[in-house]
Order: sequence, then structure tokens, then C-alpha cells
Amino acid sequence: MKPSAPVELPFTRESALKMLTWGANPEVSPYSHKQIAEWCDRFWCQYLDVDAEPEIEGLLPILTDVETQWDLFLANTYTLEELRDNDFEAEQMPKDWFNDWLRQLA
Repeated sequence: MKPSAPVELPFTRESALKMLTWGANPEVSPYSHKQIAEWCDRFWCQYLDVDAEPEIEGLLPILTDVETQWDLFLANTYTLEELRDNDFEAEQMPKDWFNDWLRQLA
């Protein structure tokens, strides 16, 4: 599966909340759930070997969960052949998941 066009937002709490809000409202989002999951993964990876400030540290488990749940959602929904061949730009995780992640950050 090829990566999507990257989301060009800074790795901040405000951007994370915006991305999760877009995930919960995909009909008005400028980004696909795939792009949101990939952005969450890139954000998390920025702090693999760095001590993050407390505001960022609290986001990291949620961001990791978004990306992990995206991977699990696809793996549990599609065959290996479909995973290799499709781009998944139109695929959506349940909106309730994004609402739950937003509640956890509130």
C-alpha cells in the first residue's frame, strides 16, 4: 500500500485535535482516514527517542492507537491481496472511534 499525500500540519496538540475532529466528521474533512492515521504515525515517530513535554506526552498513546486501529481495521476487513492492491483513500474507520479519542483528550 502506497502512502498518501502527507498532511502538512505542525505536530501540536491543536493539530491533533483538529485531525481527530476531521476523522469524526469525514464528510467535511479535507483528509482521508488513511491520511489522518499516517499523520498520527509521523507525529508519534517524532518522539520515539525524545522526551516530550507533558502536553505532547499525553497525546502519544492516542496517536499510536489511531494508527494501530487503522492497520487492524484494514487487516480485519480485507484480504492480503486486497491490502496489496488497494489505496484505501475512501475507506473509513467508525466515526465513534474518533469521538472516543477526542473524549480521552478532553
